[in-house]
Formats: sequence, structure tokens, C-alpha cells
Amino acid sequence: MADMQAVIKALNDKEIFNADGPLENAAMGALFQAWPGVYARSACVRDGKFFCIARRDDIKQLVIIAPQGNTCALSGSTGFEPDTAETVTVDGVEYLVAHCALSHENADALRAAFPFTKPRPCGAETSFGMGDRLGLATPGHLRAAAQFQVFPVLAQQSIREMERTGRTPENVLDDAAWAVFQEGWRRGYGSDADHLKTEADVRATAAAGFTMFTIDPSDHIVNAADTMDVSTLSFELLASFAEGDEENGEIRDQFITSYASKEFNLEDPDTGFKHAFLLQGIPFLRMAVKYLPAVRHAVKLYNLLKDLKGDEPFDYEMSIDETATPTTPEAHLFVITELVKAGVRVQSLAPRFIGEFQKGIDYIGDIEKFREACRMHALIARAMGGYKLSIHSGSDKFSIFPIVGELTRGLFHEKTAGTSYLEAVRVIARRDPSLYREMHAFALERFETDRASYHVTTDLGKIPRLDTLTDAELPALMDAIDPRQLMHITYGSILTKKDEAGGFVFYDRFIKVLRDHEEEHCDTVAAHFVKHCESLGLDRV
Repeated sequence: MADMQAVIKALNDKEIFNADGPLENAAMGALFQAWPGVYARSACVRDGKFFCIARRDDIKQLVIIAPQGNTCALSGSTGFEPDTAETVTVDGVEYLVAHCALSHENADALRAAFPFTKPRPCGAETSFGMGDRLGLATPGHLRAAAQFQVFPVLAQQSIREMERTGRTPENVLDDAAWAVFQEGWRRGYGSDADHLKTEADVRATAAAGFTMFTIDPSDHIVNAADTMDVSTLSFELLASFAEGDEENGEIRDQFITSYASKEFNLEDPDTGFKHAFLLQGIPFLRMAVKYLPAVRHAVKLYNLLKDLKGDEPFDYEMSIDETATPTTPEAHLFVITELVKAGVRVQSLAPRFIGEFQKGIDYIGDIEKFREACRMHALIARAMGGYKLSIHSGSDKFSIFPIVGELTRGLFHEKTAGTSYLEAVRVIARRDPSLYREMHAFALERFETDRASYHVTTDLGKIPRLDTLTDAELPALMDAIDPRQLMHITYGSILTKKDEAGGFVFYDRFIKVLRDHEEEHCDTVAAHFVKHCESLGLDRV
């Protein structure tokens, strides 16, 4: 436990209580010498009170040191609620030292006191979604982001991920806020309520305070339209314009004519690249039947968000990547045209690109075909309002990252999640090989069940038997395709597996290893994301 008299003396020697904002490097160094358990980047002064994150009995806490008579932050509806408080006397002056849990209530107080810990929309800035399923990877994400000109979206979780990890929207936002404070990050960050499908999803995440909403209307995309005959397509489109029990052929025909009579001549004003798109005939009928219900669902959720958020701005992403076939440029153009007509302003749109974007591994497919498709999608995004292309399942796609960076010229949102978890698994394999072996064996048992919600081509036969590997060889499994996907896909089962007594089989040990080796975990995550940012061609700070 820190000698708080020595800590306060070190603060006084640097006249910290007369300052405001983050500590300078010299003051950080002096503080850390007196208090090894402090997270020096978190140290700052506000209204004459000192704040920092520190470990106490191996538990992270917010510590507030307030000179006598300056304790107003510790009371009232927006104040911090300490678990313990003590009075320390230094040179005849009394100081209140409060230790506060990293609770939801104190996270609310943190966001009120320090606005930089509250997420905000990112608009058209180049952005990187850095999903943190465990709530422990965000410091590593920030250490990578600090080196590049990029807007990090830190609190990024889907409803499915939260269900599989036992977290709530509030947990996700709070963990990000505490990590932002711990790392002293002041450049702003976003929070993405990912893959929202229902009104209930939108209401829950909006109430929690998310700033970005990724709509997944895949349940409303009619994939069967890809193989319907003309008469069926015509009938289905007619039904989509029905008013009650009355079919409205006139409105349907006007809808078709509005596209058939128009040529979409799009041009990138910066490069001069142009292309003429035609949305007509049977291909148009097919895309209209396929995507129109999804567009209407997205419009409904957008209007709900506007009602819920009022004057508060938010980022809105349309995701059409969960389809049976790639999104053609014409389909992309149709979807965004319909959204614009309905008054929806998107900050990003996620098509399903040509090729395979499997979880946690590099791109599978023809690179040149991807380049041509990406060029068309980037043209549409720039010409139809200047929104970003969103790259879903974007982790580890190193072979195409340079193309994305080049063709979008920074007008993109990169989205990752599972790759951070895999870097945590890498640390487990290094530091607790026996735990890794247990998790790996369990993952093999769960794989066939858990793969049902993923499209992967994992070949379990290509994974070496663990009894043929030394402990030193285990971390390298996270560099190979099939073991990576094995551990990625089964993450929910691993983290939530319980024994007969109701205790976690893996989770508590997993988290303890990461906390015991916190710096190694952060550095491992940071190095992986630096590699991503470099491949995407992001400018260095």
C-alpha cells in the first residue's frame, strides 16, 4: 500500500494542486517513484483536486486527494461515491484521500467531471472500431491509436457479443471510460452499438449512451430474390407497395420508372474517376425485392433513434454485409439512394465485399477483383454524400488493407472485435500454458456447435495435437489460421463455461492471468493494432 504522506509530499513538491489538467512528464515521474501502483497517465488535477487510477490490494480504484475544505466532488447527485476515505496530514495541512470503486455510478460521475471520458460521434473522420470483449484490451488499443491519425471507436459490442460474454451495454461503456481515463486519452473516442436488429436493441443501447449505431437488417434482406423468376419478382415488389389489403401497382410502376429513366453518372471530384450506373430491368427488380424491406427497417430504426436522441448527434451505420452473395455496386447505390430519399443520413455503410472475410484471418479471394469492387464502392460512398465504407470482419485482412487505404483515401471505418480476444489468448498461452491447453481442448468439443453462427472454412485436422507441442510452441498457434478460428469462434462458450457448483471453469483464471501480466497484454494488443494501422496506410502522429 502506498505511503500517502510521501505521495502528497511529492505532489506538493511539484505544486500539483495549483495546476489544472494532466500532469507533466517530470511530475509523472516523481509521482510514480513515490507510488508504484499508480497509473501515471491517468494523473490529473481538476478544481484543485488530484485524481488518478491506482491499484490497491491488487484492485484498481479511482483515488481522489483533496486539500482540506475542497471535498465537494465527493457528495451530491453527480459526485463520486468513495468506498473508503481517510484524512492524511502533511506539513500541518489535512488532505482527504478517497478510494472509489470503478463502479457504474462512479463512471457516470467520471463522465460528468471529465468530458473527455464520454464518447462522441466521429462523423467523417477516419475511424477504427476496436472491440474489447473482455473490457481489458482498450489500453492497448489506445496505445496503438496514439501513434496514428485515427479516431478510435472503443466501446464496440454487438448484442450477441454481450450475451455471450455476460456483459451489458453499461458495462461496455463504463469499461471504455475507465480505460480512457487510465491512459489519459484526450483526443476523443466513439462507442458503437454493433449489429442492432430490433427496436429493443436500439432503445437499450441508446439509453446506455452509445454514440454510434450499426443497424443489421439482415433478417429483412430477401436473399431468395437472387433466384426468383421474373413473375415472382414482379409479384413480390407489388406486394411491398400494398396499402393494407390493397395492392398498388401504380406506385410500384412509378417506383420502377423513377430508376429506369435515369442514368447515375457518379464522379470522384478529387481524382476525376467516374462511372455510369444503370438500375433497371430484371437486375433492378431483383435488388429492389432483396433490399427494400431492409431499407425500410433501417429507416424505421433511424427515426426511432432521432426520437430517442433528440438534438444529440449520433453516427448511423447501415450494414448489408450479412447476405448470401456480395453486394454489387448497383445494389449499394440503390440502398443509399433509398436511404437518402427517406431522410436518413449515414456516416458509414458496410457492403458485403467480394471474396471471404472470415473471422480473425486474412482475406480469401482474388485481390484484383477486390480492388475493382472496392474502387466502385468507394466512388459511390464519396459521390453520394461522403460517407465511409465500413469494413466488417476487418481484423487481420493485411493483404487488402493497402487497397482500402488507397482507394478510400481515409474515408473508411475499420471494424474488429475477435482479434483482440485472440491476442489475449496468446498471452494466456505464454503465461499459463496449462490453462491454454484446457481451453483449447474444450474449444475442440464446442466447435461444431458454435460454428453455426459463423461462416468459416476451419479444418480441425490441420491443428496440431497438443500432446505433440511443447509449452513454448503454444503461442505460435495464434499465428495459424485454423487454431485462431477455433479459439475465436468458441470464445463465448469458453468465457461462460461453469462447473457443477456454478463457478466459472476458465473465466476467472483467464482474467487473473491478464491482470497479472497487464503491461504485456497491453503491449501485445498495441503491437497487433499498430500493424493494422500501418497496413491501412494511416498517417503517423
